[in-house]
Amino acid sequence: MIAFFRKSGIFFSAFLSICVAGSGCSQSAASDDAHFVVTNTILSADVQPFTATIGAIGNGHRLSVDSGFEPLVFRTMIQTTAPSANRIIAPANVISHYDSWRTGALDGAEVEILRIVDGAFRSVRTDRVAVGGHQASGWLPVTQRDKIIAHATPSFEFTWEPWNRPDAPYYFTVRAVDGSGHLSPAAKFVVVNAPKALPRQRPEAQNSLREMKWSDTGGRLEAPTGFSAVLTDKGTVRFAWDAVHDAEGYVIFRSDVPPSEHRGHFLELEGKGPAIKAGDLAIIRTRFFRAERGKRLTNRVWNANVDARPFKNKLIGWSDEPGNGNWTLVSHDTQTPVSEPGETFLRLSLAEREKVVLGSYNHSGLEQSWYEVLEPGRSYRFEVWMRGRSARPVTFSLAGFYGSNEARVDPIRFSITSEWKRYSGTFEVSKVHPSKQVGQMQLRIEGPGEVDIDNFRIYRDDADFLSFLPEDVARLEASGMGALRTHGFIKTGFATYDLNEITNPGGVSNTDGGNTLEQTLAEIARLKMDPWLQIEPHLSRDEWLGLAEYLAGTFDPEKDDPSSRPWAAKRSAQGHQPWVGRFDRILFEIGNETWNRLFAPWTFPPMTDAATGKRYSSGAVYGLYQEYVLSIFRDSPHWPELAPKLTPVIGGWSGFDYGFDASLASPNTPFMTHAAYNGGWDENEGPVRPDDAGLSSVLTHVLQTGLIRAERHRKAAVRIGAERGVPLFTGTYEAGPGYAMNGLNGAKVTPEQAADQEVAMKTVAAGTATLDAFLMRAAHGQKLQNYFTYGSGERWTSHAPWQKGGQTYPAWDLLAFFNNEALGDMLEVETLRVPTIDLPAARRREAVSNGPLVAVYATRSDDRLVLFIISRRVPGYPNMDHDGSTTVTVDLPITRAKSVTRISQSGNWTSHNVDSEGTRLVSESVPVPETLPILIVPSLPPGEIMIFVFEGTGQAK
Repeated sequence: MIAFFRKSGIFFSAFLSICVAGSGCSQSAASDDAHFVVTNTILSADVQPFTATIGAIGNGHRLSVDSGFEPLVFRTMIQTTAPSANRIIAPANVISHYDSWRTGALDGAEVEILRIVDGAFRSVRTDRVAVGGHQASGWLPVTQRDKIIAHATPSFEFTWEPWNRPDAPYYFTVRAVDGSGHLSPAAKFVVVNAPKALPRQRPEAQNSLREMKWSDTGGRLEAPTGFSAVLTDKGTVRFAWDAVHDAEGYVIFRSDVPPSEHRGHFLELEGKGPAIKAGDLAIIRTRFFRAERGKRLTNRVWNANVDARPFKNKLIGWSDEPGNGNWTLVSHDTQTPVSEPGETFLRLSLAEREKVVLGSYNHSGLEQSWYEVLEPGRSYRFEVWMRGRSARPVTFSLAGFYGSNEARVDPIRFSITSEWKRYSGTFEVSKVHPSKQVGQMQLRIEGPGEVDIDNFRIYRDDADFLSFLPEDVARLEASGMGALRTHGFIKTGFATYDLNEITNPGGVSNTDGGNTLEQTLAEIARLKMDPWLQIEPHLSRDEWLGLAEYLAGTFDPEKDDPSSRPWAAKRSAQGHQPWVGRFDRILFEIGNETWNRLFAPWTFPPMTDAATGKRYSSGAVYGLYQEYVLSIFRDSPHWPELAPKLTPVIGGWSGFDYGFDASLASPNTPFMTHAAYNGGWDENEGPVRPDDAGLSSVLTHVLQTGLIRAERHRKAAVRIGAERGVPLFTGTYEAGPGYAMNGLNGAKVTPEQAADQEVAMKTVAAGTATLDAFLMRAAHGQKLQNYFTYGSGERWTSHAPWQKGGQTYPAWDLLAFFNNEALGDMLEVETLRVPTIDLPAARRREAVSNGPLVAVYATRSDDRLVLFIISRRVPGYPNMDHDGSTTVTVDLPITRAKSVTRISQSGNWTSHNVDSEGTRLVSESVPVPETLPILIVPSLPPGEIMIFVFEGTGQAK
């Protein structure tokens, strides 16, 4: 239990937002009024503007996907489990991605072997997967590895999933399990052809299973006999076999190929080099110019969209199947007239009357929040570069609601020629789509003939493609955010980018929303903010060097050879001087939550030093990898220009020591950050309701979690800084209102709960709690804090979408106020008297006794003092004998002021901005108090912030 006050009046918690240990804090008995003293002592010097995370950004990023027709970049990272001269050996589920990648899918891929030697990462070998070297074949269980079929029922009903491959042969066998969990040899296999059409819903299967872990070695039982299979009327398979004496149970296995073709699971390399050791990291890199399902996917995931993503363009079907134009990606000529051409374009080879549709489901209506809602009165533009020999016209159209008679948007038709030409047109919608039906925007092309296509884009007509929309520019400029964190470049999984693609113009990329460094850095520079770059950890040494050159290398077209500085030359051709000259600093973070399996494969495992045998935790490995990348940057001839601007960041987690270990292993990283949400799934908390209990939990989260973690990180930073000999600073990479989401980490959130949560986390109270937490962490010296995220929509966003008014949510409003009006030195505040609360432990929250329900923070810059008075109270909760208001007295370190402005929130603590502007910041000039240096607030409303700005101040005696 955390005791904030003792009866003796000694402050017990090591640190509090309104009081520092050892600063002479005192208190009287808990009361309904509060008294604070703002001192002249600087608690945290030069508090910096808060920052915000951005996802995919720019005009049309939700309407145009994979529209640049660039090569599909596939990358993954594997940790080896056994030594080998020329093989990458790892578990079958890794080599095949849980039976998703077919044998040969990664043939020809580049392989780089990374190893820790004498406390540092080294690249010890670069090679390629041999032709036929990717082997992913063998028997795989149809049930979980801790389940067996009960001995008493030697039968099993197998059901195909709707996404399995229909009308294809599947091979099955069965093995017995003995009392020690060891498997017998396999029964003679049977082959079953799947039905030509699989049901949309998986049929129920009646099987008798029990828990038991089993292994593949040392079995003493004989193989089962009499193994047979019968296809049932409902499209399932009924297996039966003869019982095996002394068996505990059985396991059914399946395969896509006959046993005679089983080769195991590994990657065979084509060259020769240093032997591979167990525990090495292997980064696999390849690109695809065609989408061939027959070469990439197993039967299990044949129609699974998520598994198709690394191998397939979102706009068109598989290139090796009828009706998709036998497409391929073709390199542009060096003198192509196509603007922003990138590396390749799409080529269709169409048969007579063959019709190909390029399109994505990209808009919907008012009953959903995932897709764009088209706005009546707005002009939208489509454009595409094409050439070809087809005489039939091409049609751009909208399908779904806007293709119906009720709200029809007329198709736009045009004819192409044999020369490249940009075709474009505009359209408007007449009414708002009312439902949740998803609509498609599509380009229809009919053969015969060869047709080439590039840069198929759809966007609003009032701004350039992928630039910030006018409302985004206004909102972000008004926010005063110091930096924008580029979340669109991470969480890529296997479908990712190489350096060439990520430095292309916006849209000429398969990244989320088509975002690239060129486009994103230009937009951030336009806002006069700094970038917080998140880059996946899979670049090669040459690519890391290229990134340093792209950011910092100079290039003079009159003097320099492009071949000697290709990345600086590329940036120069895009019209940009070195990026380091556009920003005060470039924050640099490798990956995202590199401890979190949700973001695999770009997470780090524990590793052993090949020279010393020292075992490194996963966090330490992350830190060593960060040092490895920074060492490559230092090898760049452009390091002198990059070094003064580059600010490396470690992303940790408050739940364990991952970030601490990483920071200790990376002494060249000055910032260690963690996530700090107010509730939600990150805190293992379900959706809150906008009632007394729910909003009280939001307001007091800072007491039970935020404060404790901030102090833990502060102490750790001091220890780590001393141990590594280089100071370490703390911060947050994500923070703000937290949310639970249906399906996220197994959570179950009903639509009603989601709606309640939306209201709760966008109330005045939630805004109060957010700024309270940010100010508390600033008091702990955190100079890098990030709000997640800037954007319009539900849950983790800053603004309502246009169809709900477009208003700012309270948390963003308050953070923006601080950025614009309250920067400076944070002053120490002493607590003399304050109402308190006892809070029980809950989930990840610690129990608290005498937790203060009012907080005061103060910042000063020159002759300007800004005072924040925060209520964490809720009327009548948990006691029914108060209305939640508090009389607050503050002793100020000033004796005069030329002017005073009071800022408050309209409405009350439950007002919200979900559907309309229920609350906003209200600023009013008030008389300078005659009581200075004492300020008395007769009634601080519950769950709200009251802010006073004193200008033209003097110092208290």
